[in-house]
Amino acid sequence: MQNCITISKADLDYNVHTVLEVVQTPVIAVVKCNGYGITMQYAMAAWYNAGVRFFAVSEPAEALTIRELGYTDVQILLMAPVYDPPTLQLLLSNDIILTVTSARCAAFAVENSGGYPVQAHVKIDTGMGRFGTRYDNIQELLAIYAVEGIRYTGIFSHFAISFEPQYQKTKQQLDRFLSAIQHLEAAKIQVGTKHIANSCAALRFPETRLDAVRIGSALVGRLMVPCGVQLKKIGSLRARVVDIVQLKKGDTSGYAMIAKLKKDTTAAVVAVGYRQGFGITRCNENGRFLDMLRNIYHAIREYKKPVYLYHGQDRLPIVGRIGNQYTLVDITGKQLDVNTILSADINLLLADSLVDRVLE
Repeated sequence: MQNCITISKADLDYNVHTVLEVVQTPVIAVVKCNGYGITMQYAMAAWYNAGVRFFAVSEPAEALTIRELGYTDVQILLMAPVYDPPTLQLLLSNDIILTVTSARCAAFAVENSGGYPVQAHVKIDTGMGRFGTRYDNIQELLAIYAVEGIRYTGIFSHFAISFEPQYQKTKQQLDRFLSAIQHLEAAKIQVGTKHIANSCAALRFPETRLDAVRIGSALVGRLMVPCGVQLKKIGSLRARVVDIVQLKKGDTSGYAMIAKLKKDTTAAVVAVGYRQGFGITRCNENGRFLDMLRNIYHAIREYKKPVYLYHGQDRLPIVGRIGNQYTLVDITGKQLDVNTILSADINLLLADSLVDRVLE
């Protein structure tokens, strides 16, 4: 057996139905980043089988993949602007809903539509600072809707800090969003579906749900903070033991000889490492001094060295550093053979695309 990521269909379905039951609001299922690491195929099926018919992605190729998978009866929102005419026309020919971020963006879509109908959602920037017209630039927002040739069916923004301890910045962003919409509606503009809540906001702050919510990471049960809802981590990495070695007290292991054995150790060489996403975490790129101190505090408090599981129970600690392709684990006193299969928790989004996904 080759290395693979095992995805529990039961846990996947549990997360989907739990979210739908809690939010009680139409869901726009976000399936970007290869379905949050479980593949577009599995992510789409989980939501579709639960009755969801509106999806969102970040890249044109992702939108087209959904159509190629045979989902012709669903709405698909591309949540980023497009300025390449051939790509734009290909999207429109597949009935993809565009995101319009400015009057210039809207005009470009119409001028390069190739005759295809243009449907779009308008993006407002309320604090994320990435895409969209600033919430208080009402003149620009009115100019967007003045562009003819587009059917505007929705308006949205994105929370930057819905994982905050208190409902403060998130409320501020929501108020900005609703204020902008109020100005547009006062000008007799029909904005369509209003959506701003991501997974954390939708589960933590009911007032953010509006006409629809966008649910992404909740699918795989990996939210940044507790949200009052018990979700399940739906995937684990399964890897094969390729050799077993005997190490003596005082021996070293791995690059830089970082590990010096304190006792005689039996170790299994497992065919997995950083290449497959095992042990990889996002770096802390915050520049503020206070943020750096906070990162150090959490790193010390929450540090847990990755372990492998055997038969889902026995915890097998890593010996030394995680390698690129091979990692050693301590199996002293265990009866493991070559080709034994071990499992480990893994960040699905950071997993190598070459690792197969298996639904069980």
